[in-house]
Formats: sequence, C-alpha cells, structure tokens
Amino acid sequence: MAALVLRPGCQLDGPALYRHVEQLLPPYAWPRFLRLQEHLAMTETFKQQKVRLAQEGFDPAHVSDPLFLLDETTKAYVPLGPTLWERVLDGRLRI
Repeated sequence: MAALVLRPGCQLDGPALYRHVEQLLPPYAWPRFLRLQEHLAMTETFKQQKVRLAQEGFDPAHVSDPLFLLDETTKAYVPLGPTLWERVLDGRLRI
C-alpha cells in the first residue's frame, strides 16, 4: 500500500497513475492499494507513521480515508468499496 496526499483541488486519475507506475516500477513494486490522506502523519522526528497505517489495514469499513485498488484488467486504480472488498476477501478478485 502507498499513502498519497494530493495537491489541493486535484483528483486521482486512476488510469494515468497506473500508466505512470507501469513505466517507472517493476511489477513486483506496484502498490496494490492506495490510501488518500489529507496530510501524512509524522513522528516527532519527521518520519512517517507507517506502522500505524499498516495496523489499520485496508478494510473500507474501518478506514475513513479513500482507498483504491490496482485493477490490472482495466489498467487503472479503482475505488475500493464494500463490494470490491468482498470480492478480494472471497478470492473472486486476485491481487
């Protein structure tokens, strides 16, 4: 998972971000999940609070931030809602 902060007034362009990631990173390094945040949580020494984010996970029922999933069939990052989450959990959608 990757946590992103968008510039004010900008929106996530799922297909464009997919193309960008595809060009710059090897497939094993592509973030499968994205989490959009208002700001990155930092420690007192200006390090990202990655452990807290990892503990919170990526269940849309428990995370209030917008979540996105890498969908290789549509070649885009798509919003991760309850229906898509259920497909991931029961194995109908492989990641």
